[in-house]
Amino acid sequence: MTVAIGAHFLMSSMEPTADVKSSYQARLHTIPIVSWAPGEIKRLVIRGKPVVIWRRSHTEMATAMSQADASIPLKDWAEVLNDGSLANALGPEEFARVEWLIVSPISPAGLGCIVLAQAGDYHGFFDPCRGVHFDMWGRPQKGPSHERLITQLAYLTEDQQALVLDASQFPLPK
Repeated sequence: MTVAIGAHFLMSSMEPTADVKSSYQARLHTIPIVSWAPGEIKRLVIRGKPVVIWRRSHTEMATAMSQADASIPLKDWAEVLNDGSLANALGPEEFARVEWLIVSPISPAGLGCIVLAQAGDYHGFFDPCRGVHFDMWGRPQKGPSHERLITQLAYLTEDQQALVLDASQFPLPK
């Protein structure tokens, strides 16, 4: 009996206290996407943090995939996107990561500049303060920066009517 009571108190002392439990709050946000057209970009503010959500069209997805893997020609990427074989091969969750890009538009240079979407030499993002061109994945391709934009994974709800994302990792604007 004494051992059981001692084990109970030992196990309960290993649980986090109430102040630790309450300090973390899930920062998940559900964003309805039913009305979004392919190619549409929306700029949102979530908990004071700017967020860019880009639903890529098939042409934009093919361009992004050719930027990710230049060994495969753009026309081949376009073909596998249009016939649906890429979506079937990747599955719905992985394909959503190709179709939807969630990025912080705050320049990683630390100057507080907001990058422009669908801009620059690589049709991704452009930092007008430093002249950095980012590709469609948020990776710097030209200019004085070597830091990529902060991207965030999102998940589609089961009915594929909304995106669920955690914006807690995005920086606050200066």
